[in-house]
Amino acid sequence: MDDRGRRWGHRARGSEGVKTQVKTFSGGEGLEAERPQEHTLEDKELKTAETDKEPAAPGLEGEQDFQGEEPGPEEPPEDVTTALKEELAARQEEIERLRSQLLRLRADFDNYRKRARREQLELKQTACAELVEELLPVLDNLERAMATARGGGEEGALLSGIELVFRQLVETLGRYGLSEVKALGQPFDPAYHEAVATEEATGPEGHNLVTEEFRKGYLLHGRLLRPALVKVALLPAPVTAERGKEARNEG
Repeated sequence: MDDRGRRWGHRARGSEGVKTQVKTFSGGEGLEAERPQEHTLEDKELKTAETDKEPAAPGLEGEQDFQGEEPGPEEPPEDVTTALKEELAARQEEIERLRSQLLRLRADFDNYRKRARREQLELKQTACAELVEELLPVLDNLERAMATARGGGEEGALLSGIELVFRQLVETLGRYGLSEVKALGQPFDPAYHEAVATEEATGPEGHNLVTEEFRKGYLLHGRLLRPALVKVALLPAPVTAERGKEARNEG
């Protein structure tokens, strides 16, 4: 075969290939075979996009189904109701317990107050009993002194007996915290002295001094038991010029 025949054969085979490709595209089989793959890719992309979207809020479908109906009051779940009832019962039980405790405390306080009052009274009675017991020997000595005086004994013996009784009485009361209020010759102190009389002082140094004691005052454990009744010396009030003028006018 010469060169011309080879070129012709090559052209013929090239033409057949072109015809085959044209036939394939013109018949549409190739396009139909490619289309399902394109749709499959689009479907996958759509599904992926839908999957990437946020999930719908719970209950949204139910709300769409019941858009035409008005929502009624929602009833709490049964377990919530049970829990609330149990809590209410527990609170009521706690209230009853506290009320009972308060009543017991009030009763205990009343009993304590009565017991304290009774013990205080018993303490006073016991203290008085001890004091009276301490004073019995004083009474005995005073009774002996009076008996001696009635029997015509010597005056000196009677006086010494009375002084002995007085000293015993003072010592006995002193053991219980009794002490005398100093008054005679002391400056007048209204906290411990009660002035029942006054007199004119002889000089400035004697002004506001206690000159006489009518009744002794006593302290019990440092507290005033009774004031001393006294007489106080005072300087006369100075006569002012205005008072002197009034006196002259009256004259």
